[in-house]
Amino acid sequence: MASVIVLAGCAAPSPDAGPTATPTEPTSAVVSIEMPDLAPYPESDPPLTEAQSEAKRLEDADRRWQGVLSAYPDAVRPDVAFAGYVTDENRIEVLRACYQAAGLHVEEGRTFGNTDGPPDSIGWSGDGEADVIAAYACDTAHPTKITNPGPNSAELGWIYDYLTDFYAPCLEANGIEVPEPPGRDIWVETWPGYVWFPSVGDDPRFREPEMDAALHEACPDPDTFVLTVLRAD
Repeated sequence: MASVIVLAGCAAPSPDAGPTATPTEPTSAVVSIEMPDLAPYPESDPPLTEAQSEAKRLEDADRRWQGVLSAYPDAVRPDVAFAGYVTDENRIEVLRACYQAAGLHVEEGRTFGNTDGPPDSIGWSGDGEADVIAAYACDTAHPTKITNPGPNSAELGWIYDYLTDFYAPCLEANGIEVPEPPGRDIWVETWPGYVWFPSVGDDPRFREPEMDAALHEACPDPDTFVLTVLRAD
């Protein structure tokens, strides 16, 4: 995969020329690079069993509470009853109702190209400890069932190679500054705790939806590449 959106140039018109040509679209400045010859994508681990999914639910609740304590060390953990897993179809509706009942401000998100359709994501905003605990309670009572075990060490190594050999250089080819990566073994062993992951950061050019979409096409992130190219069959 090595699609390139070519940077176009425009020659200045002569004094006798007719009407000036329409300026080049900004997205035409977004470029890709040649895809390296990566190793085959490793085999994934099998889906979680029911018992493993239940253990994951409890672990995630504990991790979520640790996030509360990081901001409010003296917070008292509420006893939250598990109300059942949400699905892709009802997740936004269920969480919206819970957030609203808790007095939180609901924030809905829509992806590019879906400005008028139903929301693709949902979040909340509020102030202070009580709101953070209320959001914890909603998210803990209505979690998404985890059946995917997540990437194993072999998959993480492949992802690291994709990031360092293609994704980061592709972003850099578009003038985006990317911090130096850690060593491969360190990144794999500490995932998901290690925060290094190339991104556009605060580059103002890619705050525009059209530019963001063009960059995503020219420099697909690992998940997009695996899902749309490697697993296209």
